[in-house]
Amino acid sequence: MSEMTSRERVLTALEHKEPDRVPSSIWCTLDGYKVIRENLGLDVKDEYPVGSTTWTQDVSVEEDVVEKLGADLIRICVSTPGGKGFVEREDGLLGDEWGVGRKRIEFKGGSYLEIIDYPLENATAKDIEDYPWPDPNDPAVTAGLRERAKWLRENTPYAILLQGGRGGIFEQAKYMRGYAKIFEDFIMEPEFVHALFKKLLEIEKEFNRVALEAAGEYADIVRLSPEDLASEKQTFCSPSMFREMILPYYRECIDYVGKLFREKNPRGKVEFHSCGAVSYPFMEDLLDAGMQVYDALEVKVKDECKPVRYKERYGDRLAFLGGIDVQWTLPLGTPDDVKNEVKERIREMAPGGGYIVASAHRIQPDIPFENTVAMYEATKEFGRYPLQT
Repeated sequence: MSEMTSRERVLTALEHKEPDRVPSSIWCTLDGYKVIRENLGLDVKDEYPVGSTTWTQDVSVEEDVVEKLGADLIRICVSTPGGKGFVEREDGLLGDEWGVGRKRIEFKGGSYLEIIDYPLENATAKDIEDYPWPDPNDPAVTAGLRERAKWLRENTPYAILLQGGRGGIFEQAKYMRGYAKIFEDFIMEPEFVHALFKKLLEIEKEFNRVALEAAGEYADIVRLSPEDLASEKQTFCSPSMFREMILPYYRECIDYVGKLFREKNPRGKVEFHSCGAVSYPFMEDLLDAGMQVYDALEVKVKDECKPVRYKERYGDRLAFLGGIDVQWTLPLGTPDDVKNEVKERIREMAPGGGYIVASAHRIQPDIPFENTVAMYEATKEFGRYPLQT
């Protein structure tokens, strides 16, 4: 097979066909990204504001890094309303656009942001309407986004993933109400939960709408806000509770975003993220709701939710991104360990297309640069079709 462009490679895989080789993507925190840029001999800046998110400390990886690593997919994102990241509050916490208060926790080589203050912890349903919600229609949200997407489409060979949302529904509810409190509300205050989810759905849809209006015609994948549904061992709620309390909002969101996206790009795919062991009933429900791409394929989960099981059950209907372990193999293994895992994941996930190699979560600064390079080298070494199984 002749050499494909990165975009052709990604699109072919997403349509469940075998391209020339397995495509790859990259997902980093800002601290992890700085490590990569420094080791590649590229300039390192203190901030990368265009299209970077806030509390997650994601960064939109630039095309010079994608080129040097040999990846195929480049991510662009909507920005913060008001054009600001965190605001330092009087209590010393960092406040985001949702009013959630976080404390920066330093670790070797980087930091993470731990939630300390849940702004809706003691709220009532009435308080939801009076709350100062972020405005998706603030001009700063899409400032420069269309120009960036258009430039990438016209001047690079890469496929484009557009991060449309900035918070999510169930996920954002956990941050604003509290992890324990929101589950208590499922039983004790279901009316509050529905009122909160309805508001968060409205905001998630609008963030995605403005993102797609700005850049949808140039994007190949639109990724909804992350919605973690499980730990490594089990889902956070029962299938019946999921279908009653959460799924209707996902269904409406995926349907709305998918229709808007296909008006801009008929080949466009909707991507959904969840960490953990998202078990069989949830996956079937999400597929039925319109999910087309799933990330990030954690490895250290119970057997029925390991990447290969997903491929066996859903591989003819669902494409996958991720799957390379960020808990042991990438941060603590050797380059050979990384290459062996990439080889195994390609063997499991890539037959028939439908798989994009990437880390199972963000690349952080504790991952040795040599291991990051090994992941992309191994993808090219073992990912050539026809696969050598």
